[in-house]
Amino acid sequence: MALPASGPISSSQVATEFSVSQTNISLSNLGTQLSTPITAGQPVNLATSFYGQSAGVTVYSFVGSELEESPTAACSIEEPENTWYHDGGPGEPAQGDTIYSDNPGTTKPGNGSILFVNSSEQRKSLNLDSSSEIISIANCR
Repeated sequence: MALPASGPISSSQVATEFSVSQTNISLSNLGTQLSTPITAGQPVNLATSFYGQSAGVTVYSFVGSELEESPTAACSIEEPENTWYHDGGPGEPAQGDTIYSDNPGTTKPGNGSILFVNSSEQRKSLNLDSSSEIISIANCR
C-alpha cells in the first residue's frame, strides 16, 4: 500500500512500506527504491520525498514487444524481446492485470499495445489503457 499523498507521515510508516526494521531506518537508502528515486547521498525530506510513494507490488515477468501505438503495430513485430511485468499472479498476463516496466512494479508504460507470444506459441496483442491495465487481449492474424 502506498504511503499517504498528503498530511502527516512518519518514519515508521516508511519502514513498514519498505519492510525494514523500524529501529534502523535510513531514509537516504530507502529513497533509492522509490518509484521516483532519489540519488543515494542526496538530501531527503521525509514528507515531500516520500508522499504517495510505494515499495511496489509483487510482479511476474514475461517477454513482449516494445509498447506500440495500436494492436496492428504490435502484431507486426517479428519477435518480442523486452521484459515486462504483470501483477496478476504466476503465469501469463490476463485481462485486468496491470503491466509494469520494472520489478518491483513501480513504473507503468501507459496506453498502447504489446505483442506477447503465449505458451502455445499464439501471437497476442495485450491492449493497455492509460493506467496500464490490460483491457483486452486480441489474437494476431
